[in-house]
Order: sequence, then structure tokens, then C-alpha cells
Amino acid sequence: MNSFYTLLIISLVGLGVGVVNIYYNDKPVVTSINPIQELRLPFNSFIAATGIVEADSKNINIGSLISGLVTKVYVKSGDKTKKGELLFELDSTKVKNQFPSLKAKIKLAKSKLQSAAHQLKIIQEFKKISPQMVTTEKVIAKEDDVKNAQMALTVAKSNLKKVKNELTFYKVYSPIDGVVLNSSISVGTYFVANSKMLTIGSSRLNLRVSINEYDTYRFQQNSKTIAYLRGHNNLKTEVKYLYTKPYMTQKTHLSGVSTERTDTRVLEVVYSLPKNISFPLYVGQQLDVFIKSGSK
Repeated sequence: MNSFYTLLIISLVGLGVGVVNIYYNDKPVVTSINPIQELRLPFNSFIAATGIVEADSKNINIGSLISGLVTKVYVKSGDKTKKGELLFELDSTKVKNQFPSLKAKIKLAKSKLQSAAHQLKIIQEFKKISPQMVTTEKVIAKEDDVKNAQMALTVAKSNLKKVKNELTFYKVYSPIDGVVLNSSISVGTYFVANSKMLTIGSSRLNLRVSINEYDTYRFQQNSKTIAYLRGHNNLKTEVKYLYTKPYMTQKTHLSGVSTERTDTRVLEVVYSLPKNISFPLYVGQQLDVFIKSGSK
């Protein structure tokens, strides 16, 4: 009888725990997602476009005259660089291994030159003592030997200098003052001469704006233009017109709007971004751009 009541009590407790668990689990979960702010349009009449942040220098894919194994790396993504600063080094063992033989050839050429010069001096002394014993042809032959030895020494030195110059190709330097935008180089990787393993750009930023072809007739170069950080209508900046690329291109950067046409062409206009902006911007980032226009 006692066991019956014990089982009954355990069952009732389990039932109560299950009811409480269901009650609390069915409550809606409160999230803290901030809704995207509604954009306040800056002008009554405007051209809406998409802008891509880019370096003023464009993206410079660092190249080299040769390919090879990376042995030393001095920069990483985000680092600032100065023009002429060493970026990385390639394995130059094969070139350095040529130095001993080239230096030995120079030493041998010097020895041959000294021997030829010594023999010429002896012949010339004999010529002075007894002109009949030494013919002019022998003197000329010895002089030619000296000239050939001098030429051989010059060639040997030139070959060494050539290899030393070739050694400089294994060190890659920054072509500008700028920032390392992207680097996938590390010690042990194989660098291909025409690869995009290291990209550098200037610290100065521009905004490349794509205007749809059906809006180009309303575009005016000196119209006031404002760029917004996407999703933040309070983060904006006025940009300054630089130039227009007078060539229509296929639209490649999409805004994500469901009604957006993808079979259109665009006019690319480049604007200068201010040096001091209150919010961070990065190369490749998209901004919403509004260009003031007349009611045409």
C-alpha cells in the first residue's frame, strides 16, 4: 500500500514539472535585433546609385619578374607601407650558388692576364736588347694575348655583376606609400609572378559610383552628392566629384532590391571621399549614393 502512494506522489510531481516546463518554454523569445533605419532622402529630386569604396591608386597587385618560394615576409594585411619598403623575399639559393664559380673565373682571368702581361714585357725587353732575335710579329702576338686576357677578365666581371643584379629580383619592394589591402603570402608559399597574392593601395580613398544608363541624362558633374553607410541614415558624408569614365560598362554591383534590373549598363563616376570621416570605411565596401538632379 505504501508503494502505491509513493508511485502516485512521484507521478504527480513529474506531471507538475512537465506542466511548468511547457508553460515557460512556450513563452515567445524576446530578441534585441535593431531594425534597419528608414533612410531619409536628402533631396526632392535625385539619382540613386551604388558606390564602391576604392583606393585612389587603384588596387595594385604586387608582381615580380620571377616566381619562387617565399623565404621571408615583412608585411601583413592592414600594414602601412612606405615606397621602397621591403615586402618579402624569394629563395635565391640557386643564384647565390653561382657566386663561387664566377669568382673563381675572375681569379683565373686575372692570373692569365698577369701571365700574358709578363710574357709581353719579356718579349719587349728582348726586342730592345736584340731587335733581330724578336720579330715584330711575336710582339704583336703577345700584345694580342694581353688584350684577349683583358677581355676575358672584363667578361668574367660582367657575368658576376649580372648575377648580382639578378639577385635583386628576389626582393620585392612597395611601389607606393600605402596600405596592404590583402595578403595571402606566408613563408613557404610559392609566389607566382603575375598572381594577386599581395595587393596594395593608397591610404586615400575614392568612391566609384555606378549610375544606371536610364538616369545618365539627368546627371550633372557638379551636383551635390551624398553617400550613406548602408543601414545607417545618420552615417553619411558629402563626396567631391573627380572624373567620369566616358565608357558604359555592364552592371556588376547589385543593390539587392528585388525590382533591380541586371541587364542594364552603367556609367562610372569617381568621387573623392573626405580624409577625415566620422565612421570607418574599407576598400570594397558598398555605399548608398544620392546625386542631386534637376526636374528634367
